[in-house]
Amino acid sequence: MDDGIKRKLVGAGALVAVAIILLPFISPSAQDASYLNKSVPVESRIPDMSMPLPKSLSIATRDLDTQQLDIRVIPMADMNVDGDKLKSKNITVPIVDESGQSKVWHIQVASFAKPNNAIVLRNKLRKSGYKAFDKSSADGDYIRVFVGPSTQKDGLEQKLSAIEKAFKIKGEIVPYLGK
Repeated sequence: MDDGIKRKLVGAGALVAVAIILLPFISPSAQDASYLNKSVPVESRIPDMSMPLPKSLSIATRDLDTQQLDIRVIPMADMNVDGDKLKSKNITVPIVDESGQSKVWHIQVASFAKPNNAIVLRNKLRKSGYKAFDKSSADGDYIRVFVGPSTQKDGLEQKLSAIEKAFKIKGEIVPYLGK
């Protein structure tokens, strides 16, 4: 190809690029986008999304005797949710601290020096139906694998024994600090 034609094509490409970049700033409609609101319809039938808290979740924990919280069970009736009947089970009342907050635990399944090993175990746990996650230690030397969290400590104890049997790993239940 002739050098003159190459220069003309490069020059034309440069002019097009500059025009694409600068024209939006020069255009008077670029400064004011109010003309766009005429083309966008306003939604007038927005459904009300507020929902009352189900009675099964509104358990008064501040009035309960904190000495009996580990063993107290509240019977619940079956519930209808979105047309489906859900069978209820007895739930354990969460243990609360001095401020009235529920105590939360999770299972520390294992700790690894190599991140790949932690990821492999985490993925195996997830594949088995557990809510597993990994987290680096404070010093960054280890990756720990956890299952949970939950306010139902007895449920975690059952999961811990199932994990120990299935994966041949000895884990422990530790407080969840949310960090």
